Amino acid sequence: MPALEGRLLSVAGFDGTRATVDWEVDRTLVTPVKGTDTLKKDRRSGRRGCVEKRLRELSAGAPSIDRTDVLGALAAADDHLGPGDGRHRIVVATDGLTNTGCADLRSVGFDGSDEIKATVERCRKAGELPDLAGAEVNLVGIGRAARGEAPSSPQTAWLATFWTQLCEATGASSCEAAATARVREAGKNTEAVKTEPEVTFPAVSEQPAGRVTTITLPGSVLFATDRAELSPSAQSTLDDAARRIKDLDPVSVAVFGHTDSRGSEQRGRELSLARADSVQAALTKRGVTVVSARGYSNDRPSCTPEYHDGVPDYAAMACNRRVEIAVTVRR
Repeated sequence: MPALEGRLLSVAGFDGTRATVDWEVDRTLVTPVKGTDTLKKDRRSGRRGCVEKRLRELSAGAPSIDRTDVLGALAAADDHLGPGDGRHRIVVATDGLTNTGCADLRSVGFDGSDEIKATVERCRKAGELPDLAGAEVNLVGIGRAARGEAPSSPQTAWLATFWTQLCEATGASSCEAAATARVREAGKNTEAVKTEPEVTFPAVSEQPAGRVTTITLPGSVLFATDRAELSPSAQSTLDDAARRIKDLDPVSVAVFGHTDSRGSEQRGRELSLARADSVQAALTKRGVTVVSARGYSNDRPSCTPEYHDGVPDYAAMACNRRVEIAVTVRR
C-alpha cells in the first residue's frame, strides 16, 4: 500500500462488456500515512485488509455472461483514469481463458508464437485494441481459472506471452502478465460462480493397450509452428515423459511424429520425422534408449475432421500435431 499513497485508487468488477464495469471505489485519494513506524504499519495493514475485503466481495459475484472482454475492461479502466503522465497503473485479475471478441481462444491451436502474432493482428484490424499509451498494465491470475485443473507450466507460459504481446500492442508503457494462486478455494462460493465454457489445452496422456503403452506429447508444447527444434518450454514435458517411460520398465521404446493436414505431403513427412528425431535425442539424453523414430505426417490423425464445410477446426489440428512414444513392456 505505501506505493499507492498520494495517488488515486479506483476498484471495479467487470465481465462481458465495458458497460458492466461498475466502479465500487471511484478515484479515492490514498492519503499518506503519518505517525510512528508502528502506527504507520497498523494503518497500512488496516487499509490493505479493507481493499482485500472489497476485492473478495467483487470476485464472488456471478458474471452476467459466460465470457469476458478483457480488452474492453482495459479500455474502460483507461477511460476512467483519463489522460495521464505515465504514472497510472491498471491491474486486471483474470484467468485470460474464456474471452470475447478477437481474443477468443476457442479457435486457436496453442501452437507457438505465430498464432499469438496472428491474434494480435486480428485484434488490431478489428479495432479492439485500446490505446493505453502511458499506462502500466498488470494482468494477474493468468491461467488460474476458478474451477477445473490449472494448465501446465508450458501452457501458462504460452498464455502469459499471449497476453503480454496483446498488451504491448496497445502501446502501454509496461506490460506484465503472470499467474497467481486462485483467490477462491475449491468448493467455496460455487453458487455464485457462473459456469464458463472451458478452453481445453493439449495435455500429456498415457494410454495402455496390452503390452504397449502410448505416451502422447502435444506438438504445441514441444515445438513452434513448422519447426522441429524443441522449445525451452518443452523440457519439463520431456522430463515427465522420461520418468513415465522408466517407471514402465520398458523392453523397447519407439517415437512417432505426426502433423496436421496443412502444408504439402512432403513437408509433413519431413517435419514429422524431424520432430520424432528431436524427441528421440532428448529422451536419449535423459537415459531412455529409443530403438526407432518415424514420421507419419497426417496419415494417422487422432482427431477428425480437421475441416467442417471448408472451415478449419483448429482444435482438431492441434490434437493431431503430436509426438507419440510407444513403450513396450514385458508380459
